[in-house]
Amino acid sequence: MGSSHSTAVQDIDTPKSESPQEDVYFPRNTDDALRTYNTLRHLLPTELVLEILGFAQYWLQSKAFKDTECHYKEAHCRLRQPYLISDPIPEGRLEEIRINIWSHDQGWSSYREDHGTYRNSWTWFELTAEGPGGRKVITEGEDLRLTCNVHAKKEATHHEIIFRRHEDLRLMQALQAGDLISIVPMARYAGWMNTVEKASIEVFTAPIL
Repeated sequence: MGSSHSTAVQDIDTPKSESPQEDVYFPRNTDDALRTYNTLRHLLPTELVLEILGFAQYWLQSKAFKDTECHYKEAHCRLRQPYLISDPIPEGRLEEIRINIWSHDQGWSSYREDHGTYRNSWTWFELTAEGPGGRKVITEGEDLRLTCNVHAKKEATHHEIIFRRHEDLRLMQALQAGDLISIVPMARYAGWMNTVEKASIEVFTAPIL
């Protein structure tokens, strides 16, 4: 099993005690973006200002984060309960979705030839998305598997999955302001357990100027 979409995935071994840096992100809000836009507009043509801000990825960020360790076996996954749900997507053009997951499986299996690989890994993560009033963003049967855990590795691995607007993925076209994105842990077969240590969902939108 593996990730089936064309987004960037990074596997980064992270010590258990390490936590995300709390750097201040700019622009913090629409007012920040407007101040920057108006300052540059005194010096440059509007078209060039917009091009500069786009090139600099000067986007608004909405971030959800959870660092509660949770364990999921097959019986727990039948209802597809999310580990983390994003804040509602803000107004503005959706530019990028960045998902980070720190997780591992049960740390053992009988298939030694697959240890340390993604082959025959039966713990994984799926993405779901829902709009206001229960509107379905992802069609039934559509595969939006984010990543699998490394097979039989008891230490957490950090996976980063990025969806970008310019990649023209159907998901990025279908999402609208107010929609919610969720990370859903999955496990299948006896003995397999998906342990999530922490996760985050970052949604980046272009400010309305």
